[in-house]
Amino acid sequence: MKLKAPNRNHFWASLIVEELVRGGCTTFFASPGSRSTPLVTAAFRHPSADVHMHFDERGSAFMALGFGKATSKPAAWITTSGTALANGYPAIVEGAMEGVPMILLTADRPPELRDTDANQTIRQDHLFGQYVEWFVDLPVPTDDIDPTFVLSTVDQAVHRSIHGPVHLNCMFREPLAPSEEPYSPKQSVRFEQWEQSTQPFTMYSSDGATPIATLKNIERLLAQAKRPMLVLGRLSGQGSIIQSAVEHLAQVFGGIFVSDISSQSRLGLTAVHGIAHIDALLFGDTDADLQPDLILQFGATSVSKRLGTFLNEIPSAHYVVIDDRLRRIDPGHRVAVRVEANPVHVLTRLSERSAAGSTSSDWQRRWIALGKLSSDWLSEETCARGVTEQAVSYLLSRALKENTALTVGSSNSIRHMDMCADPTGLNVPVLTNRGASGIDGTLASGVGFSIGHGARPVILLGDLTLLHDLNSLALCSTARAIVIVVNNDGGGIFSYLPIRAHSDVFESAFATPHGFKFEDAASLFRLRYANPEAINDLELALEAAFQSAEGIIIEVNTNRDDNLEEVRRLCRNLSERIQSAAH
Repeated sequence: MKLKAPNRNHFWASLIVEELVRGGCTTFFASPGSRSTPLVTAAFRHPSADVHMHFDERGSAFMALGFGKATSKPAAWITTSGTALANGYPAIVEGAMEGVPMILLTADRPPELRDTDANQTIRQDHLFGQYVEWFVDLPVPTDDIDPTFVLSTVDQAVHRSIHGPVHLNCMFREPLAPSEEPYSPKQSVRFEQWEQSTQPFTMYSSDGATPIATLKNIERLLAQAKRPMLVLGRLSGQGSIIQSAVEHLAQVFGGIFVSDISSQSRLGLTAVHGIAHIDALLFGDTDADLQPDLILQFGATSVSKRLGTFLNEIPSAHYVVIDDRLRRIDPGHRVAVRVEANPVHVLTRLSERSAAGSTSSDWQRRWIALGKLSSDWLSEETCARGVTEQAVSYLLSRALKENTALTVGSSNSIRHMDMCADPTGLNVPVLTNRGASGIDGTLASGVGFSIGHGARPVILLGDLTLLHDLNSLALCSTARAIVIVVNNDGGGIFSYLPIRAHSDVFESAFATPHGFKFEDAASLFRLRYANPEAINDLELALEAAFQSAEGIIIEVNTNRDDNLEEVRRLCRNLSERIQSAAH
């Protein structure tokens, strides 16, 4: 394929886009800007590039993040120069913390304008610091540099993005538009071979297989354990495969497993040995006889603070963490073995290698009984007090349909969904931004996640989280998103913290009530709106939303103080049921 471009800026931009596409990066998220004209034009004109535009750079960056989480493949984020880059910083931090593949294509002004007070010019080199896997300051396009340099640089970027965001800072002088201007790029045999091919210029090959010795060591630990607990943390992959593999291991080795809401196996959890409501079960004092002697954790840290405390306070248990994030996953400083490998691959390989069979123990049977008791508790108690924040999560988990992808916001939303999601509901992909646990970009992340899955976005979040990403309601309108916002008029999460007792500062400085409702926002962004007040109304609103082809905001108004008391009530009720069953 002979590349044709009107000038050298567009020639280099076309090289970048073409090589990204050849390397498997075919999805681009961009925001309008002048300096990025060559890059955006090249992407729009490439027949195999899928380009998504959004007027807000923060939103487009979070879309790229969500796409990468859904597919484990990089999308490219294109932005113009100046503060536009800084708008993407929160998404890039989250991508780095979670090891999400992302290609950051930032347009920049030429080097002679740096530190000169030139318009819209900042120091973009190494702007993202330690939060990118690799940085390259691409020079201004010139005929003096062989175009193979551009190709090999892009290939290296795609390869490096396996472990997180990479940053290609692309400097351009004018003309930025695709106007005709003569240029004579260097020619070489290698470049001509590339033009005649459809393959990347440089092919990278890496064997990600887990060594047999590592698998055998884990199998030995499982065989020796009397009380193995398998913990499914933050994972990517198909929920049914994950659940099937971990259930087989639990059955063969006499264990049980617990599933975080972001493990892709918490929704639709039907396995006999799976414990769905571990956070609520660990409320209050826990019988020492329930402690495991082996903790086998797949994926990064779970959202449940109680689970983390429970696991870290068992000094005799052997603690193994399996995850491919190239960083420490050990907040309690308890891990004895850290396996840097794809956790789902290891889980499925262990399942495949384990012969059919079944092992049981009193310890395992006690946990299974607790799991059954907690399921009964959930169905009987969650909606007993009307429309609460916990009831919203429970009813939403029951209402989910095929071909949807669920995004759950940080703070209370994820904690309530983790505690109260109905295990009998449908298993759908779940996105949670728990690398840095920020509340920014949640709507945009959810839309990008749904694009990656080819599904309709369903997004549960709080009022402050929605206010942080209000611009992205424009994306939700286009994507026909179902947005469920729990509005408790401020920062409900702070009600759980000791600062709540200091009434002179709590409301004004932490809870920060705003008094907003979102009906006008729905109208502004051409979304339908519902504001149910009773359980039956909420169920009908959810059902109507899934049946409709239009996007919608379902706003549920709650009270922060009532929410705190309801969490305590639910947990006390389950604790009392456990004590009653024990006597």
